[in-house]
Amino acid sequence: MLIKIDSSYNDKVINYLKREREYNLTPINDINKYGYDQMFFNVWAQVNSRGDIKAIILRYFNIINLYSYGECDIREIYNLIKYFDYTEITGKYSTLKQLQDYINFQKSRTVNLCKLDTEKFFDMMKNIENKGTKVKRVKYRNLNKIVKLYEAIDEFENTTIENIRYGLKSGRGYYIDDNKKIVSMAKSTSEGNGYAMVIGVGTDPEYRNKGLATKCMARLCLDLINEGKIPCLLYDNEVAGKMYKKLGFEEIGKWSICYR
Repeated sequence: MLIKIDSSYNDKVINYLKREREYNLTPINDINKYGYDQMFFNVWAQVNSRGDIKAIILRYFNIINLYSYGECDIREIYNLIKYFDYTEITGKYSTLKQLQDYINFQKSRTVNLCKLDTEKFFDMMKNIENKGTKVKRVKYRNLNKIVKLYEAIDEFENTTIENIRYGLKSGRGYYIDDNKKIVSMAKSTSEGNGYAMVIGVGTDPEYRNKGLATKCMARLCLDLINEGKIPCLLYDNEVAGKMYKKLGFEEIGKWSICYR
């Protein structure tokens, strides 16, 4: 059975999502931020006859997030979301793979979900040379320069000031500049509950292979760890993946994005 969730179910929903917290940093953050009474943000739960949650479906504007810890009734979920006006569905790979039996998506991506091993990270930090390069914290007055950086990077060419501002509301960012031009950076979002999601890691193509992104990442991760927050991230770029693994990130699962 599917039920639309209100605040009376909050503890039960959050506890269910925390069973695999790394998969659900953004959903937990959004629920804490928006609650259950917004026109643009809704939450449904699939429950069994005992009232136990089997899956959570979130709709944020035209994006759907689907999560199930174990088995769920995918057909029932499909019969709900087929009426939604959405552009993409994101979620745990094993769950979305089942949904693809019912929906013919235009395209899909599967990316790696990783969590930082702090012991490996501190071992790596001994080998990072910081002399001559100053890593600075992002401020809102830097947003236009950040957009210009992302315009030079294929993966981020559609990034807007609004996207960046929204992410910084629940996170932070660090960058390196050259003659007042931002050339490399790394950001976090969905900080809270002992975790944070790392996003937007990139370097201007003209400044690559100098270890700049590694230095931004190292500063960001160090600050998060010192505040008791474990960094997580998603990636499908193998070049970036080598850097993340060098920093101490380890793969813990797969995440899918399916486009209507």
